[in-house]
Amino acid sequence: MANTWTLNNQGIVFAVSKVMTGILNAGTRVLRIARMGLLNNQTAGVTGVACFMEIRKYPATMTWTTPTAVTPIAHDSTNSALSSVTTGNSGTPGGSTGLVLRRIFWSSDEPSISTATSDELECFVPLNVIWDAGYGDSSVQKVVIRQNEGFVLYNTVGAVGLVDIWTEFLDEVS
Repeated sequence: MANTWTLNNQGIVFAVSKVMTGILNAGTRVLRIARMGLLNNQTAGVTGVACFMEIRKYPATMTWTTPTAVTPIAHDSTNSALSSVTTGNSGTPGGSTGLVLRRIFWSSDEPSISTATSDELECFVPLNVIWDAGYGDSSVQKVVIRQNEGFVLYNTVGAVGLVDIWTEFLDEVS
C-alpha cells in the first residue's frame, strides 16, 4: 500500500487569480491525487458571491511563486518524509500551462441551519467532494504528478468568504 497523505488548508480567503490549494512535486517521487473536497466554513454573515474555480494539472515544469506552506498529514506515522514537495495555498502558478480537469461553482455565502440552499449543502461531506478519482474503482487511474508537475485548485472568479480544502494523495517512492 502506498503512503497516503492529507493536505488540509483551513480558512483560505477567496481571491481572484489565487491558488486555493496546491501540490508541486519537485522531487523524484510519484504522487497520485485521490480526492479533494471543500467545506464551507464561513461563520460570519457575508454577502456571498458565486466563485468559480478550476482543478488544474500542470504537466511539465510548473513553478509556484510565494506559496503559503502547509504541511500535509501522514495517514501512518511511519511514512517517509516528503522531500522536494511543496504543498500549501496562495501564490501564483507558472511554467507550463495548466490543463483544466474540472470547473467548480461554489457559493461563498455563510451556511444557515434553517435553509437548504447550495451553501448549506456544501457542508455535507458526500456533497463537498469535488475530485474523487479511482477511490471505488481500481480501474480508474488517479491523476499522476511526476517530477516538476503540479496539481492546484485555482480560483478564477469571486472574492468573498472562507473555505477549508482537503486533498488526499498517495506517495509512491520511486
